[in-house]
Amino acid sequence: MEKDRKPIKRSAALTPLSHDHHEALLLVWKIRHGIKNDIELNRISSYCLWFWRHHLEHHFEQEEKVLVPFFGIGSLYSSRLFTEHKAIRDLIKALSAEPDLALLEKLANTLNDHVRFEERTLFNEVEALATPEQLGEIGEALKEEKMAELWEDEFWIIKR
Repeated sequence: MEKDRKPIKRSAALTPLSHDHHEALLLVWKIRHGIKNDIELNRISSYCLWFWRHHLEHHFEQEEKVLVPFFGIGSLYSSRLFTEHKAIRDLIKALSAEPDLALLEKLANTLNDHVRFEERTLFNEVEALATPEQLGEIGEALKEEKMAELWEDEFWIIKR
């Protein structure tokens, strides 16, 4: 049962990625909340595209740069990471061409499942296999600062 899950104690090396995952799950919630409240699909889609450009795209690049070499290009984990990243990139590309309810729902579900896989399986595997030195190298590689920009249209907030 989902509510019985205890929070995962994440190593400091992977914490930046876990923080990004929290933001990605907030995106999932915002998409679902916007759909539930009949917000114009264009507004939700615009936010998704902005979030991709300012957050997720960089996050995917970091994971591919840092985690794939750890597991190796042909490994099961790397293959799944690349496959799921490609699926999300394809959904973003399709959404940029045409805001669509089915695409938004698929993006929310795919992103949710992807984050859960990384947090519950992939990161646990990294932490189990990595030496302290390897975790240190991963942590150093993830220290790059990102510029945070704000989004003005908070469609997910119901104003009464």
